[in-house]
Amino acid sequence: MKQPMLPKDVFLIINQLNEAGHEAYIVGGCVRDCILGREPKDWDITTSAEPEEVKGIFSHTFDTGIQHGTVTVVLHKTNYEVTTYRVDGDYEDCRHPKEVSFTKSLKEDLLRRDFTMNAIAYHPSLGFQDFFHGMEDIEKKCIRGVGDAAKRFQEDALRMLRALRFSVQLGFTVEEATYSALVEHKALIGNISAERIHEELHKLLMGNYIQNMRLLWESELLGEISMPLQKTMEGYGESIITQLQGAPFDGEIRWGLLLQHWKASAVKELLKYLKFDTNTLRRVVGLVEMLPMALPRNEYEIRKAMGKFGAEMLCKHLEMKALLGDKEALKIIEKVQELLERGDCYCLKQLNFCGEDVMALGVPKGPKIGEILGYLLDVVQQNPSANEKALLLSYAREYCEKE
Repeated sequence: MKQPMLPKDVFLIINQLNEAGHEAYIVGGCVRDCILGREPKDWDITTSAEPEEVKGIFSHTFDTGIQHGTVTVVLHKTNYEVTTYRVDGDYEDCRHPKEVSFTKSLKEDLLRRDFTMNAIAYHPSLGFQDFFHGMEDIEKKCIRGVGDAAKRFQEDALRMLRALRFSVQLGFTVEEATYSALVEHKALIGNISAERIHEELHKLLMGNYIQNMRLLWESELLGEISMPLQKTMEGYGESIITQLQGAPFDGEIRWGLLLQHWKASAVKELLKYLKFDTNTLRRVVGLVEMLPMALPRNEYEIRKAMGKFGAEMLCKHLEMKALLGDKEALKIIEKVQELLERGDCYCLKQLNFCGEDVMALGVPKGPKIGEILGYLLDVVQQNPSANEKALLLSYAREYCEKE
């Protein structure tokens, strides 16, 4: 097994803790990712040192979750979480322990973790510490609960959704007993905040092994989150998986594909429940609303659509149309790029005429100004060479005289 290459700062933190007489290891997802040959996003460190001892060893720290034993150590402007070995007490909300107690046993600390693949520790001199055969499960591409999977899910119900998310991200299968425990305790997901569910579903949708997402509705866990979405996926899930397999790793497009069969009002309601930010919600709803729209047939219609929706949103819409089977949409994406490179005017911001120019013709402030600018934009969308100040002035005068 290839040994993880620790960043210098991580090595330094472990070394300083060791020199002060404490055990210290990297732990969790970073160890798993190293074994898989993936670049860890974060380096988490577990130690026998208690929080106040950690703070006494390093000059720049701040409290992160000190009630749970976590102190953040700052080295070279980078944050590293250092957490004391602990044993969790009873869980009060299917998410957080009421209390924790510190321990000097690494094995006891690893026993509280979710899956065997995340319960491996590593020290640059002592090597891997793998009490629950996590390395073997990684080799088998297997997601297995540490100890009693049912107990792990009762402690933290989000772990059920994490199991399915890991399956989609890593291409692993969920071990039979772990999956059975998930199905049995699926209703507990109702105790989890919408924000955390959104986060896990989003990561799942962005996974490389999207075919594994069918476990969401086969387990009926999805129904505990949204019964309408459960029913949608039971009916259309396989075709949606096929579309997602060809989709770019763009969250808005992927959520749009997931919810393509819904009315825009229902999409908005679900995304509001899942605490989407306002801008992303608006754009995903917009993509679903745009689906019935006919494709633009010529450069004028393309420029009109670019002006109405924005070039980026139009291209995302066209990507979705192509994934849904309309291959003509790919040619239109190429045409959009061509028009952008050419610098064609398609929106008011690019128009060489503004509201002040309209008012200079004697038009008072009010909706008439927008009406005239809209007319001039349409002229330029039909003929981009007309985007000249003098020419637009003559068009504006003609329009005013007709009125």
